[in-house]
Amino acid sequence: MIYKSMTIPQHSMCRIVYFMMALLTFNSCQKNGVRIEQAPVQFTPTIVGQINTNPTTTSWNKNDQIGVFMVNSRQPLSFSSIVNGVNNRLFTINGNMFQSKSPSYLPNEQVDFIAYYPYISISDFKYPIDVSDQTNLSALDLMYASNAKNISKTNNTIPLNFVRQLSKISIQLSVSNTAALEAGQITVSIPSVHTTAGFDLSTGKLNINPNEKKDIQAKVMVSSKQTATIEFILLPGEDITQKAIKFIAPNGDRYTWTTPQNEQLKKLIGGNLYRFNVSIDNGKLSAETGNSQTYPEIPKMNNLNNDEVFIQHFLPDAKTERNYAMLYSKKLKMAYWVAYPLYNGILGSGNRTDAWGYDPAVSTAFQPLLFKGFQPAGYDRGHQLPSADRNLNIIHNKTTFYFTNMTAQASRLNQGIWANLETKVRTWTAQCDTMYVVTGAMPTSETDNLLDFARDNDGKDIAKPKYYFKALAMKKGTEYYTIAYKIDNATPPSGSTFDTYRLTVSELEKTTGFTFFPDLDNTKKGTIDTRIWK
Repeated sequence: MIYKSMTIPQHSMCRIVYFMMALLTFNSCQKNGVRIEQAPVQFTPTIVGQINTNPTTTSWNKNDQIGVFMVNSRQPLSFSSIVNGVNNRLFTINGNMFQSKSPSYLPNEQVDFIAYYPYISISDFKYPIDVSDQTNLSALDLMYASNAKNISKTNNTIPLNFVRQLSKISIQLSVSNTAALEAGQITVSIPSVHTTAGFDLSTGKLNINPNEKKDIQAKVMVSSKQTATIEFILLPGEDITQKAIKFIAPNGDRYTWTTPQNEQLKKLIGGNLYRFNVSIDNGKLSAETGNSQTYPEIPKMNNLNNDEVFIQHFLPDAKTERNYAMLYSKKLKMAYWVAYPLYNGILGSGNRTDAWGYDPAVSTAFQPLLFKGFQPAGYDRGHQLPSADRNLNIIHNKTTFYFTNMTAQASRLNQGIWANLETKVRTWTAQCDTMYVVTGAMPTSETDNLLDFARDNDGKDIAKPKYYFKALAMKKGTEYYTIAYKIDNATPPSGSTFDTYRLTVSELEKTTGFTFFPDLDNTKKGTIDTRIWK
């Protein structure tokens, strides 16, 4: 048999050689673990869970820096769990992202991220805290993020939700106009408070040194000759009731204000803001508690009766990060309102549990039994905090099925325009930093003070709401935008949409008697920006 020789053109031979070299290079890179065309990790940060300790903004500032740890998924932070050497890696804000000059890449296996602010150089996982010097409040503003879990390699941009750990006292000072007394020249101090602690980044727990107590001088920020903001950042757990706070004027005049005997001041909570108004007029000092609440979404509460209880739930897998709060009536067995934050990092899909059950925060004697629906027919077990608003994972979602979160809601309302409104709120949330939501159910109305009742599975009377409402405050950057809705608990007229029931937050306040978003002024609550609420 005769074989004919084949002559390969020179340009074709070059192509074959080039292809084989590229293939060898690719295989070599794969064996050596080199990542091809993979972008370095970056973070989108959100400050959630607390009122900001920065007096002007809740946005990140230029040159803000965080420390980041990448660990094997579902393993605690330790030297053995750290992946790819990302051990307190420095990331700096760039626009709206935290990026690093030393790029980090996602490995093939799943990983978790732990981060904190502000960055310092540490040799272990203990973050030292000393609040004795209040000169630079930002340097004391410890925030912690441990929510970025089971990260997919397909997305290098990772959300981080930072939760504030320390407490803040804010005093709004006004003084009379005299040459000897100017607000900006006053020094202010609080006596004998704990000053040092260590924050364990591996557990997210704060350990306070019980033996270190000092007087602390506040940071004074001048507004004018007659007004100033005075701030202390303190360790959580501090009891500041009956504290003699000293005000010293430039001419040596001294004034003392003793903080009130208030249950909320007996044990400061991490991330909370406690606000007071103090005035010095003609040599006399007077003070009152300000209107600020623990969290931006929680309505103002005054003079609760014995049947009303405030309930605060935190996330089961992040116990320093709030889930939702409610004002619950043990007598009526329903919540007047449920308040909660929404942000991209807490939203998910596909994790509805239908895990109906009792709320562990309230005695079962004061809750309806609702493993089955309400009677009479035609009413659903309506969530005030929607199941889909806590759908990131199963343990979050289970908390929305507590019986305290349920009311007797007309089925066609619940499954119709109310469901449409809930979906729209989630759509708006994707376009902002944080959405603060208050959902409410009112058992009486302006024109009808008589109570109506449905029955639970034991045949016991449960108050049936006359109407439902939502108050929304959208945070975009440093701006806030508000809107509200009020819908009767009945089958809506044919063709109506939730837009039919729109009103301002100020109008809803007048109807319900509640003060929503107490830290926002009336100009923010009295208007609706239709460019935002499309």
